[in-house]
Amino acid sequence: MRFLSHFSMAVALAAAGTIAVTALPQDAHAAKKKKEKGGELEISKEVRPKVAAIQEAMATETPATAKPLVEALLAENLAPDDRFVAGQLAIQLGGTLKDTSLQEKGILASLDSGKTGAEQLPAFNFFAGNFAYGAERWADAAKYFQAAYDLGYRDNNIEPLLAETFFKRNMAAEGLAKWDQIISNVNATGKKAPESWYRLARDRALASKDKNLYATWATKWAGAYPSGDSWGDAIAASRWTAQADSIQNLEVLRFMKATDALKTTRDYKEFAEEAQRKNLFGEVAAVLNEGKQKGVISADSPLIAEVLVPAERQLSSDRASLPSQPSAVSGSGSSSVMMNFADVWLGYKDYDKAVAFYEAGLTKPGADANRGYIGIGTAQAYAGNMTAAKQAFDKVSGERAPLAAMWETWIEQQAAPAPAPTPEAATTAAEPAS
Repeated sequence: MRFLSHFSMAVALAAAGTIAVTALPQDAHAAKKKKEKGGELEISKEVRPKVAAIQEAMATETPATAKPLVEALLAENLAPDDRFVAGQLAIQLGGTLKDTSLQEKGILASLDSGKTGAEQLPAFNFFAGNFAYGAERWADAAKYFQAAYDLGYRDNNIEPLLAETFFKRNMAAEGLAKWDQIISNVNATGKKAPESWYRLARDRALASKDKNLYATWATKWAGAYPSGDSWGDAIAASRWTAQADSIQNLEVLRFMKATDALKTTRDYKEFAEEAQRKNLFGEVAAVLNEGKQKGVISADSPLIAEVLVPAERQLSSDRASLPSQPSAVSGSGSSSVMMNFADVWLGYKDYDKAVAFYEAGLTKPGADANRGYIGIGTAQAYAGNMTAAKQAFDKVSGERAPLAAMWETWIEQQAAPAPAPTPEAATTAAEPAS
């Protein structure tokens, strides 16, 4: 994350403006009139001639001769009004000379004086933070950026810069907490934080090597900006943090299919082979045919001859052999038998029968309730019965809970219209044309 360049700073400071230090009152009557107006600066009699000398030097063809005078004035122990005026002169002269070091001194003097006007405080705090950022004084940068942000300043990518001050100090958790606050503040207005912010936070979470932080922010990104890419990232993060068995892996792959997160031949191959191990011929055929239709799996891929064709040969006889209802299972069947039949019916897209067998499995001794409710929720979601799906996912706990939570987020996205996003912020400060 780059700070605002020196050239950009000069332009921005000029736009922010400074108070013009006008001709000094020459008599007591004029001074009294200025004081009676209220809020006017009262320059001490000791400082007045120094200010006049600086102004005179600035007005010549060699304004650089004013720089040592300004720096000498800034070095003095000045009263608040005098310090503010000295700071304003430093900013003005720094702009003329394109001397950002002098401008920084002026900004800090103006802020330290306590006399900076409310209309200038947000920008001046930002500039002070930007100077500190460029000098890698991260704590100072954070202090001034936060002050500017709290005062309502929202220009020049202040949000990413503020968050970045924490990552520069290896404070990943604090930096992500700051991102969470910044994003929540925007979303609370009814607008929507830019996708680039979610991506930046996700990237920083990944760089922290904290699996839980990465999973959290990958899921936040998918929740705010659902797409095959964002859901794929959230799923990858979830799989990185979990120790899933073969059945759980297939459950995750089903969610990937629903969210269009199956993107590569490898994804489809993994899904097909996982389903093939369980003799889920209908699911093998469905997923590989989808891959073909999307152009992800080529016609000459080994998956076609080695996996798809054998599966399709089994479809007719396999489906004819299935019990159509739980009561038809010999010996009433165990919980795992019932749920295995449910998986088969799910692969054949007969979702009512799948739900019936999952529910039957839940009534058996030793039932894996979380497997059953994930199955019911998946079948109902595939069928478009989102209320019933959510009710099932609500009952999931343990290792499958993160997957159930992702399903519920996805379900909410299907029903709710997305708020309008804020204009996409650039990740670096724009450089003005020279």
